[in-house]
Amino acid sequence: MSALILRFLAPVVLITLGLAPLPVQATEPAADPAPAADPATGCEADRNGRACLDQAIRLYHGKDIAQDYTASRRFAARACALEEMLGCNYLGALLEDGLGGPVDVPGAVRNYRRACDGGYSGACHNLGQTLYENAVKGSPELADARAAFVKGCEASIPDSCNNYAVMMKFGEGGPQDLVGAVSMFEAVCEEGKNVDACANQGYMLIMGEGIAKDPARAAKLLSGACEQGSTFACDNYGLILVNGLAGDRDPSRAKSLFAAACKSGETNACYNLGEVLIDDLAGAKDLPAARAAYSTACDGGIVSACSKLAQMKFDGQGGPQDRPAARQMYADLCSGGDARSCMTFNVLAELGEGGPRDRAASNHALEKGCSLGHEIACSALKIRQGEK
Repeated sequence: MSALILRFLAPVVLITLGLAPLPVQATEPAADPAPAADPATGCEADRNGRACLDQAIRLYHGKDIAQDYTASRRFAARACALEEMLGCNYLGALLEDGLGGPVDVPGAVRNYRRACDGGYSGACHNLGQTLYENAVKGSPELADARAAFVKGCEASIPDSCNNYAVMMKFGEGGPQDLVGAVSMFEAVCEEGKNVDACANQGYMLIMGEGIAKDPARAAKLLSGACEQGSTFACDNYGLILVNGLAGDRDPSRAKSLFAAACKSGETNACYNLGEVLIDDLAGAKDLPAARAAYSTACDGGIVSACSKLAQMKFDGQGGPQDRPAARQMYADLCSGGDARSCMTFNVLAELGEGGPRDRAASNHALEKGCSLGHEIACSALKIRQGEK
């Protein structure tokens, strides 16, 4: 039987959830003075930072004026220079998104940091997100991102708390703290302001990470988060249903959840949908649909799906047989670090399946697979080296 995959939600993306670095988050605060009748004049003549910000907002949204990102960027920069921290946040968003000029991530980071240090907590979240998304594993930027999320969380930004918990879970930018991550997910979930925290808490309960396993409670959390629109939660709830982890198995409902989540862009759900369809888990084996689901998941970066798709192409399951394409897929997967694909490509190259016999390529695949820790590849490589 094929193995379905549980997935853990990474930090929320900037655009999808709240407190994105978009000007929509920078609407005029009710407590601030009323905007100038002519913001452009107030900005240019009076050097009024709030007037500069108002004009940047108008130009960004096209409020009673032609939309002009270039001018919006200019006025946001003036607002920031005049110590209007919301203007610095605006400018960071425009720089990061490449609106009104070239993309400038370092510039975005500088402006988010200035706004964060200046007291605008939303910029702390944006700073953390931008640093996280552009950081190399193990880099100092991860520690900075974690610190920024802590600031956002301390300012009661639910997304920042969720992201801080994710970083604690994986030990990114600081020590791993599974218990702390679980506690944070639970607190944010109970506040009812971040559905992803509930989904993440459900995952932790399934896996028993930082807390005792409790599939029944996980099912409740994931089901609720799914109903609120978390496709990630729908995917993992489907896994509970198909495996009967919290009661009777319900593969038909799981299939529906996987299909809906896949359609909404949850690529891991596309892989799980393929697993249900190819193994007839829901009483309706459908190889063409399974192949299509694996293809979507593969395009989304799910390595296991690419391997399954390559196998179906090689065998001609659910569509036309295409052994050259399958062979190339295995070669690419091997180069990308998938040891099992190295073993498969080794055989194909050795036997001349899907292309010419290529002993050198076969040997290279064994070497790659062995370097990735595949014991059979290492054994086969020793035997082959002994033949020389």
